[in-house]
Amino acid sequence: MDFLPILSRWTHITSMAFIIGGALYARFILARAMEGMGATEKSQLGDRIAAALRPWMLAAIAALVGSGTYNLLNKPMIASGYHMWFGMKMLLAMHIIAVAVLLGRQGIDSGKRNRWTFGIAMSGLTAILLSAILRVL
Repeated sequence: MDFLPILSRWTHITSMAFIIGGALYARFILARAMEGMGATEKSQLGDRIAAALRPWMLAAIAALVGSGTYNLLNKPMIASGYHMWFGMKMLLAMHIIAVAVLLGRQGIDSGKRNRWTFGIAMSGLTAILLSAILRVL
């Protein structure tokens, strides 16, 4: 049994779960918990979260890109229509990565942070759907 493809797939799924799960948590749980806070408190907490999250997010992005590249290059057959679905997934992945990196910055308004996490969450859920489509092709 070759463990490298298994490890690569596990790394890909785990990294994706961290990024998308974190966005879902931030948008639908953390944002609601912060509703009663003042603007200064929200900003300070958001900056502290961003500082703590940044190294983990960058590591997850690196693992996701690395494992995804490995998985694509070692795919035995590519079915008709695969490239179209894969291209859509990559556009969403680039959006997720760009916004995730931006979320690691400090000094971002909490309203903007909420919109960005919602965008990551929706793009991520759509990318997961596209992954399911690619899996059956």
